[in-house]
Amino acid sequence: MLVRKFLALAILGVIPIAIACTEQSRPPAPESSSSSAAPDLSDSSASSEPPLDTSTEAIAPGQYCYSADLPTQSTVLRLTVAADQTVTGDSRATISNEAQNYYSSYAQKISGSVEGDQLAAQIRTWIEYDVQDTEETWSITPSKVATPDMELASADCEEVRSRFTNEAGLEASDLLDSATAVHTEQVQFEAGRNSTVINHAVIRGERDVYLLNAQGGQQMEIALTSTKQNAAFDVVSPSGDILTTEAQSETVLLPHTGDYQVIVGSTRGNATYELEISIP
Repeated sequence: MLVRKFLALAILGVIPIAIACTEQSRPPAPESSSSSAAPDLSDSSASSEPPLDTSTEAIAPGQYCYSADLPTQSTVLRLTVAADQTVTGDSRATISNEAQNYYSSYAQKISGSVEGDQLAAQIRTWIEYDVQDTEETWSITPSKVATPDMELASADCEEVRSRFTNEAGLEASDLLDSATAVHTEQVQFEAGRNSTVINHAVIRGERDVYLLNAQGGQQMEIALTSTKQNAAFDVVSPSGDILTTEAQSETVLLPHTGDYQVIVGSTRGNATYELEISIP
């Protein structure tokens, strides 16, 4: 695929990682004395330096943020390390090449486990309308992350967060964090149909989440009606981008392939609603 090929060139060809190496010279040996000296009969192994400890301590649980601003690419990364050393995270990147009049972006979700400073990462990447699954080994410390393609330095998490939010300063997790309960249901169209109608009710403070698998590049039409005009919906992409909030009717261009979240909640009191979702 042209996009995949160009991305590989953009990241691997244009953005090499330089690893600086330094060499320390040994101090000169002391000049030998002209006077005779008694031979040293001590065990040479007793005076040898102890072997260097090459082990690396496990990274402490917590959230770590990183960024890299390179000539053709700007990338941010968030990783959360759990107490059992499992790792989850996400990243956002923009790629530009003015000489070739090229601009693109990609989003990633990361999962895996870390041992010492080595992260065995499973990565799902959404770029354009394509989705790719890969596995890589990253070097990770609190101060930097080194992937096979680039090196990212520690960054302020609040600044990094701004790359994941919408114009109102919200990111996908904010839409459900305040919910008193979340009810999730996978939605599928009946054979031969491109739409479905759902009749349900939601209690104030709770959220109904409908997952619908779709291809990037399609359009999703959503209409919500409620008995007291007191229900609204949000739409979140598979990569975690908020596409719309607090809507009753919307046509949404789908940027990525995967499960989309249609989140229904009440604006006041309990809400009885009818939700129609179609992909023409």
